[in-house]
Amino acid sequence: MSSRVGAQPVFLERLLVDVEMRRGRAYRRLAVRTVVACENGVEGYAARAPAGWTGDPRSIPVKAIFGCRVETSADAVDLRFPKPLRKGERHEFVSLVCHDDPGEETRWVNVDVDHQGIAPGVVDDEGKVTGGLNVSITFDDRVPEACWWYAEQTEYERMVRPPAGDRRLLEIRRGVVEHTFRGPCRPREQYGIAFR
Repeated sequence: MSSRVGAQPVFLERLLVDVEMRRGRAYRRLAVRTVVACENGVEGYAARAPAGWTGDPRSIPVKAIFGCRVETSADAVDLRFPKPLRKGERHEFVSLVCHDDPGEETRWVNVDVDHQGIAPGVVDDEGKVTGGLNVSITFDDRVPEACWWYAEQTEYERMVRPPAGDRRLLEIRRGVVEHTFRGPCRPREQYGIAFR
């Protein structure tokens, strides 16, 4: 866990992202994070302010569910921990983002690694994700014709549907698609699931 300049001082042992789609748009995004502090005094996790946010704390769509509380500034949303973490200390917390604004159609669910990275994916014998990054999407009646995972690609590259038989194509079961990234996720890269 070497420190990356400009990245948040935490390494994620596990990140579970569960997105609920409504009418072609990401409506709710639940994130369960298990972090390890990379230095002493880590007080929380910074989330990006949503586009078009006015800075009004009452309108922020981020909710603290477990193990954190929300603090806002003009351009950021901080998920503050109950106490500062010491280097090497672990902490699990859960947050929820709800978008009531219809906005534009969602074409992918993306995880931007703005911290020290994410551990390789680990799934136990019962199918539970115990480490790494897992992205799950539940579609309403607008189920896409195809879904695929991407890693470390440009926006253009991630929108190109892989050919039939490609290992990146994902099966949609009962309106749900998910993927656990087996390798480590590197800082300053993006990972996720795209669909058409």
